[in-house]
Amino acid sequence: MMEKVQFKPYTDPGRDYSWSTRGKPEDRESNFITSLFIKPEEMEQVNLQLQRTYREIENNEVRYDTYETEDADLVLVAYGLSARIASKVMHILRNKGLKVGLVKPITLWPYPYKILNELADRVKGFFVMELNAGQMVEDVRLGVNGKKEVGFYGRMGGMIYSPEEVAEKAEAFARKIGM
Repeated sequence: MMEKVQFKPYTDPGRDYSWSTRGKPEDRESNFITSLFIKPEEMEQVNLQLQRTYREIENNEVRYDTYETEDADLVLVAYGLSARIASKVMHILRNKGLKVGLVKPITLWPYPYKILNELADRVKGFFVMELNAGQMVEDVRLGVNGKKEVGFYGRMGGMIYSPEEVAEKAEAFARKIGM
């Protein structure tokens, strides 16, 4: 399974890389990048500006897709290949009468905490699927902010779960949370 990729035509951003450290070719001077020589007052202003930039990115660059979350009681959360499998899991469980939706984060930073927090006000729980030991499950717990229980199922080492395998685990979790 592969995700679809759309490449936009390349446009050179025209950035100035004179500050970068890329070795020392014969045609330019070397650069030393350090904050050790900046006065603390100046460094604080640099850091405050960085924090403003991070907040702006968090407010404007969060990307995610939602599927069938309008009536969902259980929300699956998955990205990449797991999201494709989660889509099938969602359909399997909906065919069994369970109201299941899916949140697919596209950006992992900034993470879509806000939508998870909003969904936590009306769903019964979240079930995270990952092909690893659970690196994203903590982000989901943070986004849900303790409002609802978060279940997890993952496989590692190149093992890929089947939709039926995950549906069984998610259905057991759904029963656990009273669905």
